[in-house]
Amino acid sequence: MSARRPRTREGIVNSGQREYTAAAPRRETAIPVRETGATTLLKSTFLFCLVGAVVVPAVAAPPAQGLSGDMARGKELFLRLCAGCHGEDGRGEAKTFRPSVGNLAVKELMDQVSDEYLFTVIKKGGAAVGKNAAMPAWGKQIPDEDIRDIVGFVRTLAKY
Repeated sequence: MSARRPRTREGIVNSGQREYTAAAPRRETAIPVRETGATTLLKSTFLFCLVGAVVVPAVAAPPAQGLSGDMARGKELFLRLCAGCHGEDGRGEAKTFRPSVGNLAVKELMDQVSDEYLFTVIKKGGAAVGKNAAMPAWGKQIPDEDIRDIVGFVRTLAKY
């Protein structure tokens, strides 16, 4: 039979085959941490990215004039270029395109999108904003002024 070790301050106990350490729980104390230049830089970078994510997209694209466009010209262009898919009233129920496309007449939905967003969709197409790729990009066929006129007219369709 092996002799047992006496308990020591660390609490080592020999059970014959294994030794166990039984330590009393230590009391942890809070150590004050001094803010370093790296910590300040990290916080500043985080805040810059957070604010930049909100501010930059709002100013990155040139603003479309939207409602300041020529409504009569916008209607003419819409009927010629857009009504084939969106319908004359903008409800997206045209017979030439199935499945139906975006309903431009729902005020609640149209109030959620900016003129700049509509401008981008018309200029660069649906795929450019993660929407239906069947929406063509008109930016190479018509000037920005015509796109602004269409955006202005589209805003008048949102009535329901």
